[in-house]
Amino acid sequence: MFDKRPYWERHDLRRPFPPLYKAVEMFGTENVYFEQPKYVAGGYCKWCGKKIENKRRKEFCSNECSQAFGIATVWQRGRDPYSLRILYRDNFTCQDCGVFLAYENEHGVHIPIDNGAEVHHIKPVSEGGGDEPTNLVTLCASCHKERHKRMKGDKQYER
Repeated sequence: MFDKRPYWERHDLRRPFPPLYKAVEMFGTENVYFEQPKYVAGGYCKWCGKKIENKRRKEFCSNECSQAFGIATVWQRGRDPYSLRILYRDNFTCQDCGVFLAYENEHGVHIPIDNGAEVHHIKPVSEGGGDEPTNLVTLCASCHKERHKRMKGDKQYER
């Protein structure tokens, strides 16, 4: 007999965040599509940070920098698109202690992909909390662990 439960349930995995298109349907475009943070001023390369000399180029000084940024932000981000948007909203900053969690590349430039950031449900899914953006917050690993310790103790879900 075929088990009709979702894959994540059958294999005892964490329930995944909704796909981006589903999140837009449920919560609205304005509550899901947050701008990707920019960590380099206009006129400077988003990958290496050097001034862009070629007037035809807008974001990268070379094809190599463009490719490296694309590989890092698309193929190696290691996270689903919806939770990444929550990190964009919070600027990759822990909302409890304020530590900045964006990845720093070999040129010392911050790249908008996470470097240990975690997305936390303020009200747990097990207690009826959902995936709406108002119930999600960016935390560092130690603050996330601390939040879960506190939740087990007093059941208060405050941001």
